Parts: sequence; structure tokens; C-alpha cells
Amino acid sequence: MCIFAQIYTISYALEENNPQDVQLSDKNLSKLVGKINFDDVMKTAKEHSYDLQIADYNILISKQEVRGARSEYFPKLNLGAGFEYTKNFRDVSDTTVMSIGDAFINPYTRFQSILGITVAYNLFDFGVRGGNLKIAKEDVELKSLESKQKLQELNLTLLDTYTKILVTSKQIEINKQILSLDEKNLEMKERLFKAKEISKTELNDAKVKVKTTQNKISELYSIKQESLNWLSFYTGEEYDINSLKISDLKKPNFDILEFQDYTKSIVWKVHEKNIKKKELELTVAKRNYLPKVNAYGRYYLYGSDHSNMGRSFGIEPSNFSVGASLNMPIFDGFKNSANVQKTALELKQLQVERDKAIAELMTRLATMRSNLIYLDEQIEGNNKMISELTDKEKSLNKLASKRVVSPIEVNDAKIELLNQKIELEKNSITYIALTRGIQILTEEN
Repeated sequence: MCIFAQIYTISYALEENNPQDVQLSDKNLSKLVGKINFDDVMKTAKEHSYDLQIADYNILISKQEVRGARSEYFPKLNLGAGFEYTKNFRDVSDTTVMSIGDAFINPYTRFQSILGITVAYNLFDFGVRGGNLKIAKEDVELKSLESKQKLQELNLTLLDTYTKILVTSKQIEINKQILSLDEKNLEMKERLFKAKEISKTELNDAKVKVKTTQNKISELYSIKQESLNWLSFYTGEEYDINSLKISDLKKPNFDILEFQDYTKSIVWKVHEKNIKKKELELTVAKRNYLPKVNAYGRYYLYGSDHSNMGRSFGIEPSNFSVGASLNMPIFDGFKNSANVQKTALELKQLQVERDKAIAELMTRLATMRSNLIYLDEQIEGNNKMISELTDKEKSLNKLASKRVVSPIEVNDAKIELLNQKIELEKNSITYIALTRGIQILTEEN
């Protein structure tokens, strides 16, 4: 049986309608006990989630990309400085300049230094600069949508995990009642066996039932602990499996058939934003065929001396130039053509991925809705079975009081009733979880 540790109470309410104090286990002060509900779990997980933190950083990073793209609208200012010593081994001092092709030979032995300032500005590039800025801004919006999508995925995962914990908690509770009845039956059969009124086989069957129920409870505890471990991963909190109580899921006031327009879903918006961004990339890639017009200005200061390094730093104004240049790619080995084709193919691929994602979403919703119909029928059947089994138990209790039937038969009827209650709890919880899952999937963002 479970041993409950002493607890310290802290003032932290988790439920609005039925507030319960959250407590810290004395055995392990980091573990929470008390009662939790799904809405508070979602709130805590939203603050702790690693994926959402990563998504937030992605948004900040994409905003810096916008700054980088916007920088192309500003002139570029560069400062350059250099120092050089040249030792000429041949006497060519009568020659001012020696050059062959692109090679230049300084004919003097000397120290020399230079300081230069260059300013350059992109006058016109047929919208490439503006296109890159739009792409960066679209990426910020895309990252924001992806963050919302991560939150939706987190809530669905939490719902699945919370549902497992809730179902296993109910099953453990009811199976403990079944175990108590199995143990009572075993005690009675042991007495009957000693009185030689039943066979060894019947006694063994009773022992097997007790052991089977014990194993079932142990398995359920293992499943519950695994789910609690994952819940801790999402929320950053530790939970005491022995003392923690799980609030029932609240059925939302939500029409499961209301959602039909998939263009309002977060899935559609993310893929559409991806497609729009790729369309802009394709436009920019095509405009790279066109020329770019740049303006520039340079100002140089120069100093030199044949024998003294220090005097070479006495730099003086040398020259100033301004100009404009036009650059147009003539042939780049089909590099830009390949980039255009690649971007066009990526655009088509994204369109197919969007269609696939929407088809998956609608199929998932249709499956969830059909499962709700099935569960509704199962719940109705469970309630009828429970009603019949409750009448059966009452009848057997009356017969047992008149010693017409044995208490063992009454206990067997109670076990049958409890097993049916397990099915009802499981189906009822799954029904509400599916409804909330549809609500999360179809929320407009």
C-alpha cells in the first residue's frame, strides 16, 4: 500500500471553482502534492516550455535579419590604412613606374604609408534591396506564426499526457476496490478449502485473481509515473505520485462541427506565409539578372620616404575621386539560372506540402469526430450495463442476506460492476479530451 509522507502546506491555489492547497512533500521538498487541473498545467507549461523559448529566440533572430536587410539602404563607409617597405635590388631609379600587364613594380627602395576613406551607395538595383527587406519582414511574421503553432502542439501533447494520468488514476482507484474484493474472496475460499468444501483448483484461481489485480495496479502506477515524468518535462515541476490528485477535464462549450474553413487554422497560415516568402525569394532571384548602379567616392592621403620610416607617416592629401558604376552579369556559368529554377521548384514543393498538411488536418478532425460518435455510443452502453449490474448486485445482496447465495457471488457481481465503471470512466474522459483536442486544433490565431 502507499505510504503518504508528512506535508508542509504552502498557499498556492490551483483550482478556481474548488480551490485546493498545493503542498510540498516532506520527503522531497521539490515534489508537489495536492490537486492540479489542466488549465493550470497549460499555463505553467507555456512559461516553461523549451520549444516556446526556442521559438521566441527565432523571432528575435529574424528581427535582426530585418535590421541587416534594412542596412542596404544606408551608404557604406570604409576606412583603410596601410604601411609598406620596399627594397629594390636593381638600380632603376630613373624609371617612375614599371608595369607588365597587371603586375606593378615599385622602382624605389622606400618606406610608404597610405590612409584612404571610401564611401559607396547602391543607387538602383531594380528592387533587389527592397525584396530582401520584404523577405526578412515576412520571416518575422512566419516565426511568430510558428511560435503559435508550437503552442498548439504543446497544448495537444499536454492534453494527451494529462488524459493518460487522469485515466490511470481512475483505474488505480477502482482496481484497488477490486483488489479488496478479490482478497476477501480469497480469504473466504481459504476457509472453504480448509473445510474441504472447494477444490485446490478453485483456491488457486482465487490466488491468481488477486495476483493479477496486483500486477494490474503496479502496471498502472508505472504508466502514471511515466506520464508524470513527461508532465514534469513540460512544466518544470515535480509531482508526488502518491499524493497528487488530478482534477477532471472540463467539457468545453464548443460545437465540434462548427469549424469548416481551414484557411483560419494555424496550419494554413504557417504554410501560406512560407509560400509568400518563397515567392518573394523567386522575384529577387529573377531580378539578379538586371544591372546594379552604384555611386562611390574615395579620398586618399599618402606619405613616403626613401630612408626614414618615421617620416613616411607624414601623410598628405593625395587624391580625391567620385564616380558611378554599373554592374551587370553577362555570364556566371548559369549559377543564377540554377538558383531561379531551384527557388521555383521549392515554391511548388511548399504548395504541395501545404495541401498535404491541410488534408492531414481535415482527416484528423474527421477521425476525431467519428471517434466521438463511437464513444458516445459506448458511454450509453456502459451506463445501461452499469444500471443492469447495479440491479444484479442489489438482488444478490438480498439473496445473500437470506443465505441463498454466498458472499463470494456478491463480491463477483461487485467486481463486474467496477470493471464496467472503469470502461465508463475511460470512455467519458477520452470523449471530453477529444472534444478539447478539436477545440485546440481549430482555435483561430
